[in-house]
Amino acid sequence: MRFFLFITLCAPVFAKPPSIEEGRGHWAFQPLSKAKPPAVKNAAWPKNDLDHFTLAALENNDLSPAPEADPATLIRRVTLDLTGLLPTPEEVTAFVSDMSDSSDPSDAYAALINRLLQSPRYGERWGRHWLDLARYADTSGTHNDLDRPHAWKYRDYVIRSFNDDKPYARFVAEQLAGDEIDGANEESLIATGFGRNGTSNDDNMGKTDDALAQYRADQLDDVISTTSSVFLGLTLGCARCHDHKTDPLLQRDYYSLLAIFNGTEKYGLVPGTQDRNDKRVKIDETAKVHALIETKPQVPPTHIMLRGSALNLGEEVPPAVPALFKPVSFPPPAAKTSLRRKTLAEWISASDNALAWRVIANRLWQHHFGQGLVASPSNFGFTGSKPTHPELLDYLARQLIASGGRFKALHKLILMSATYRQQRRTSFPTRSEPGLESPGYGLMRMEAEVLRDCILQASGKLNNQMGGPGIKPRLRADLLPTSQRNKWPLLKSEGPEQWRRSVYIYQKRQLLMPMMELFDAPTTTDSCAARLESTVPTQALVLMNDEFVEEQAAFLVKRATSDSLEATIHHMFMLTLGHKPSAQRLQQSFDFVKAREAASSREQALTDLAHVIFNSSEFIYIR
Repeated sequence: MRFFLFITLCAPVFAKPPSIEEGRGHWAFQPLSKAKPPAVKNAAWPKNDLDHFTLAALENNDLSPAPEADPATLIRRVTLDLTGLLPTPEEVTAFVSDMSDSSDPSDAYAALINRLLQSPRYGERWGRHWLDLARYADTSGTHNDLDRPHAWKYRDYVIRSFNDDKPYARFVAEQLAGDEIDGANEESLIATGFGRNGTSNDDNMGKTDDALAQYRADQLDDVISTTSSVFLGLTLGCARCHDHKTDPLLQRDYYSLLAIFNGTEKYGLVPGTQDRNDKRVKIDETAKVHALIETKPQVPPTHIMLRGSALNLGEEVPPAVPALFKPVSFPPPAAKTSLRRKTLAEWISASDNALAWRVIANRLWQHHFGQGLVASPSNFGFTGSKPTHPELLDYLARQLIASGGRFKALHKLILMSATYRQQRRTSFPTRSEPGLESPGYGLMRMEAEVLRDCILQASGKLNNQMGGPGIKPRLRADLLPTSQRNKWPLLKSEGPEQWRRSVYIYQKRQLLMPMMELFDAPTTTDSCAARLESTVPTQALVLMNDEFVEEQAAFLVKRATSDSLEATIHHMFMLTLGHKPSAQRLQQSFDFVKAREAASSREQALTDLAHVIFNSSEFIYIR
């Protein structure tokens, strides 16, 4: 019995990986389908073609979509979705009125979406999603966690790119080959920080030629693994030491991609970097960016590294895309670069690269609904999830290509759909089969940054200043000794400088902010395709006891205080939850404040109520 159990559990390990020909039959590597929106029985429900795909899947399983969310819920949802902030009470009131007064409520809703997409807050919210993928941080991690003084420029580049609605092809090209592309400038040079965002140990990488060669191979492994997973949804990093065990990816494919990046070098070294003689490397003070570039056309020969060791070289390999795909011709080098990365970027974003467009279309869907149509957003291989709605995924990819790779048009298509406008439920219909439930049913919790930003916004203390070096909010004094190098400052109080949006918090790999870490912000060590959504007691404890939350609750009370207790409570609810309290909730609030007043002042009692609201599921979850 044990033998049979062992064989069953280990079957995937012992199974023969798919051949190249078998791989080409995998759904993710097929050309984009041209499926038309399917016919549906409930023809009155769809708002656009997108809805036909989701409704057809429901009807095939004898299910029906949920009713449409009420206007107050909808404006809170879409504002948090696109900007990561709450709608103001005035915006909620105006939108609810517009939706009820308009002959076509969709006009008012479309105007809201247009306004939000034009807000600079949009880039801050959606740029954060990309920074997760790009494993962005302001320090090097590892032993000394050295400061990267210009890394923040990559973060600001990403935010600007989203706000400018930069075509995806250009976005890809700038990050992979910003020094090689037409129109290369400081902006595109900053973009190549994508290849420098990973952890590094430049001040402690070894002194011998062998150690330096292995260190370089390890650094480029991070670039290759991240590039393939982020842009192609392939786990090519698994083929460093051997052919991929579960996907049709060869070890040769890995090193062919290494050959594309093998001519790169780091530009803008981190202060503290030492050479093999333990001497500080002279830092070029004119290098005000953190980039990965080429400075000469010649690329060193690239060999397969047996078992991933730079000291055990096999056959030489040329630059190439994985053998799974149609071969790509690499041009002769230019005067200063090999043009290999530019060629790779152009291949990734070509309109006939169905895989790349499926991957990015799925990522947009994922952040609107909490889960992608493919639940493994950076793994479209054989061990990844199958798409729940494959024709819809291809439809979205085609729409994105048709818009020139600009995200905002696809955002609007998704947000205008009846699928997105549904009420969200806390549980799925019992008859729904996995993967066929209507997208949009489940509640979504605020991400860590959104939670902190919304607390600041509700209290009236959010500083909307954009860009620049990272901020360092107050941390408890007992946490600071864990940061032995590149120390975090000790602050007794916070002010407007620290109350900026959380995307601008200094990302120190050795010392993550407790609130960010507890609410599942990524560690930044690796590319994060989908954040965890844990529910643990320490989350409630930090919201109940954190000094920041307590202070902001007091500021909320000062902002909301009105002539009467009822008006004050109404204002607090509008500022935080986007609606007035029901009669039952209002009475509960009255009773709470009166009970607390018996032991403290009216102001402190209201502060306690504000604190309760910040802790409530209704505040933290997006309906």
